Amino acid sequence: METKFAQWPPFRSDLRKQFGYLSFNCTLINLDIIGIKLLKSGEVVAITYRGARKTGFIYEGGKLTDQQVFRAFTDVPLDYNELEKYEKEYLGRIEILAPPKDNYVFVNEQEIMKK
Repeated sequence: METKFAQWPPFRSDLRKQFGYLSFNCTLINLDIIGIKLLKSGEVVAITYRGARKTGFIYEGGKLTDQQVFRAFTDVPLDYNELEKYEKEYLGRIEILAPPKDNYVFVNEQEIMKK
């Protein structure tokens, strides 16, 4: 991206010219977002991990109650590396929507890997 006066972060207008409409929050840097699709309702609860530690959730749907969303969040393992085990335990009830692991190998200079 070329700007007349280079600065960090770039001007919003420069980002718009380069990428079109773009929305990104810097608090999401180094954050993994994993979708947990509840098969019964079809709703997706996004679980956030920083490194391998669960840090929060995002729910933008409308079918689930607050209690159901929180239950989905608490059922998901605290450690990212335990997601496969969780998926097997909840087989037929949930689907994990995650980007390929090769898309992000290092977080805070530490590799995410199974124990």
